Amino acid sequence: MFWWLLPVAAAAAGVAAWVALRSNRMSNIRRRPVAHVERLTALPEYQAALRRHRRRLLLAGAACALLLASTAVAAARPVDVSTIRPEQHNRDIMLCLDTSGSMSSADAAVVDVFAGLARTFDGERIGLTIFDSTAIQVFPLTDDYAYAQEQLHLAKDAFDGKPGSSGFLDGTWSGRGSSLIGDGLASCLNSFPGHGGKTPSEAGGGTGQEGVPQRSRSVVLATDNFLSGEPIMSLEQAAQVARERSVHVHALNPGDLDYGSGPDQPGAQLRAAAESTGGLYYALDNADAVAGIVNAVEQTETAAIQGAARAVFSDVPGLPLALGLLSALALYAVLWRLQGSGRLGRAWLRRGAVVLLVLVAALRPGLPGGSVRAATTDLNVFFVVDTTTSMVAEDFGNGSPRLEGVRKDIMAIAEQLPGARFSVITFDTTAHVRMPLSTDTLALETITDVLEPQVTDYAKGSSITAARQVLSERLSAARDSNPGRPRLVYYLGDGEQTSAGDSEAMTVDGGLVAGGAVLGYGTAAGGRMKENTGLQGTASKENAAQENDGGAYLQDNRAGSSGDAVSVIDEERLRNLAGQLGLPYVHRAAGAPVADMMQQARPGKVERADGKDPLAVGAELYWIFAAGAFLLALPEAVGIIRQLRGLPGRPGKEGVR
Repeated sequence: MFWWLLPVAAAAAGVAAWVALRSNRMSNIRRRPVAHVERLTALPEYQAALRRHRRRLLLAGAACALLLASTAVAAARPVDVSTIRPEQHNRDIMLCLDTSGSMSSADAAVVDVFAGLARTFDGERIGLTIFDSTAIQVFPLTDDYAYAQEQLHLAKDAFDGKPGSSGFLDGTWSGRGSSLIGDGLASCLNSFPGHGGKTPSEAGGGTGQEGVPQRSRSVVLATDNFLSGEPIMSLEQAAQVARERSVHVHALNPGDLDYGSGPDQPGAQLRAAAESTGGLYYALDNADAVAGIVNAVEQTETAAIQGAARAVFSDVPGLPLALGLLSALALYAVLWRLQGSGRLGRAWLRRGAVVLLVLVAALRPGLPGGSVRAATTDLNVFFVVDTTTSMVAEDFGNGSPRLEGVRKDIMAIAEQLPGARFSVITFDTTAHVRMPLSTDTLALETITDVLEPQVTDYAKGSSITAARQVLSERLSAARDSNPGRPRLVYYLGDGEQTSAGDSEAMTVDGGLVAGGAVLGYGTAAGGRMKENTGLQGTASKENAAQENDGGAYLQDNRAGSSGDAVSVIDEERLRNLAGQLGLPYVHRAAGAPVADMMQQARPGKVERADGKDPLAVGAELYWIFAAGAFLLALPEAVGIIRQLRGLPGRPGKEGVR
């Protein structure tokens, strides 16, 4: 908004008022004194006519003042922050990388191939998941290719053994065994939003039979298929799930070496699994691998999706222009009643021009080739999310899991902070960075949608401060890269401590946390928890039916106890944690608004961005016409003030004129 125009307009109106009120000797040149004029002015008819004239002048003055104020505001280009979700037509590709020991010599080369794929795709959303005994999503589906390339570069540094990059593989060894190919592929399939359904933001793609989406989804699986351990799901079973979801699996085999020609050999099994989904199989060093996979993906149909939410500054002159048009018409009508149609000179041409200019401004004329900047909140926002088993306790709202409330709150907070950079850190037995800092809210929505609790068999007890070290490192890195950008932390959990002993203090270096909140989920009565076997979302219909029966709930195995285990919120721990971080604690319930919590969290202001990605819109011209109407209305204000000043007073208070 051109706020500076408002004081300029006020100064111009002040000058006009001064000109109207100053003594004007020339105005009395044509006047002649009349004897006994008080006899005329005392007549009731004269006084009634004078009152009517004064009322009309006052009405004209009010209309002129409103006209000046509204056109000045319109000329200053009032703006509002609005959220848009532009529709995109693209495909989803999940890069799926086996990081087990047998792949160590090839992983850096695989990442180079993945980077080549990322450079080749245009408009597609890509993500990266790595796995050994367990899977970690390095970055969710996103069309921010600079962000994806940055993460792939970090992956290559880790596989090349660059100092300081060893933490990249943290979390991939949390399970039993190693190189669990089927489980890894299943985790990559679960990285697509909705586990075969649609996220709330997806639209237009429709669904096929049995709810299978028509949206194009592909997995590029890089593995040598050397299994070492007992997986929850075999490669063949995972491929069956991919077929059920219409996901094409394209396999890259760095070894491409079998010890015979039988179908039970690793390479033959991998080829059969990929081709059974409609995908392709390549040796990693095959020159046609990248081009072949890209061509296969591009042959699938695109589907519509509501893109990442973007907050933009948009002109909102509707109200001032409407008031300006009404006041201009009222002024024209009142002056017509006052002066009649006997003198149609320059004054009436000016008044007609005022009405015409405001009318044209109200039509919002524009030229192609303009742009509008996105709105931004200059913040780094870290979501620290508890994904322990207790977070599926069914005591949020009407029997929903606590994670459901977490998902809704994350997106509600993101909507209140347009243009901020978001990161997601989850913790169970250990902590993982699920999403590094990014402005891609669609990627945030995707990673939020696929949040799942830890597999029950892998649970070893958890601490509510398990994410302290990872959070502290990420906060420090954010401060070092941009010291002037405040950092907000939102901790979302239930406070339940299941590891032995007390948790360490959730303290970070002073000044790292500028705001945020600790959000608590659950009730004192508690809720039952369904077991996460790792098959949810990937099982066949028969297995899914078994997962939904009463035996799916965790059982209370404490001495002397029986029946379903119940998890209750521990608000005392959450309040202590909030005090350690210097943040407010807020208990969250289903349907509770985020406004009060956001106010306590000190989120900062929304500002106009000067970034490199403006949105194309027409160049608005209405403000030029509004400014012209303001300037032409100033003489009318001068004339009305002078007429009011020149009116005679009441009888007995007015001398001869």
